[in-house]
Amino acid sequence: MFYAKFRYIALILFLLLLESCAYQKEYNAVSKRGSAADKFNFAVKAYDKGDYKKAITVFEELLPAYRGKDDFESLLYNLAYAYFYEKDYYMAAYYFRMSGRMFPGSASIEETTYMSAYCKFLESPYYKLDQTATMEAIKQLQLFINYYPNSPKVSEAARLIGEMRNKLALKAFDLANMYYKRNLYNAASIAYYNFLRDYPESVYREDAAFRMLRSRFLYAENSIREKQAERYARVGDAYETFMRSFADSKYRKDADKFYAISQSKLK
Repeated sequence: MFYAKFRYIALILFLLLLESCAYQKEYNAVSKRGSAADKFNFAVKAYDKGDYKKAITVFEELLPAYRGKDDFESLLYNLAYAYFYEKDYYMAAYYFRMSGRMFPGSASIEETTYMSAYCKFLESPYYKLDQTATMEAIKQLQLFINYYPNSPKVSEAARLIGEMRNKLALKAFDLANMYYKRNLYNAASIAYYNFLRDYPESVYREDAAFRMLRSRFLYAENSIREKQAERYARVGDAYETFMRSFADSKYRKDADKFYAISQSKLK
């Protein structure tokens, strides 16, 4: 029983090895002597097998030869997905976008437009890093929503935009906190103000409103006498901003204290 099972497994492995050798031999032959049609057919075969590296190599080689031909759209489509499955999202986005631009009337235009934006989303890095890719992804996803408002992907696109805006908000909030920790109170208050303006939906809004008030107060406190009146007056503006939205805040007691001191200084 065991011996028969072992023979069966060995036979399967042997057949797989033969198939692999034949496949590699076909690839070598096509690469050296194959026509453009032979290479295209092999690239599709490699793609279907999940051998995306070989598919990419051959499809890339065929780009100049197939430009303007009937199969060029299919080539771009498969090439984009091959890069996507290889997790090379930069190149995937590039070819999805190229496909959309070159074939705006295609049946797959909605799909390729979304996938181009989605690949940009997947490129979006950790919030502490440069967020250029994040902002480009937001732009492309919003354009997708504008172009295809009835698409079943709209809700997902909106969710991705929200996720990336949260990332940008966290980066902006983190920057303002960094200024505060370095005692750069004026820079901190400006950064908190910009944060409140740019990310009104953020979960950090209450903290940012209070920290803007506190930063302005400390900036006034540490200013020369000739500048204090003007700067204490700006504490009042920050207090009003805070109170409009967060009158029941856990920071209310400290906020009232900063405001009261500022008003007494102005008198």
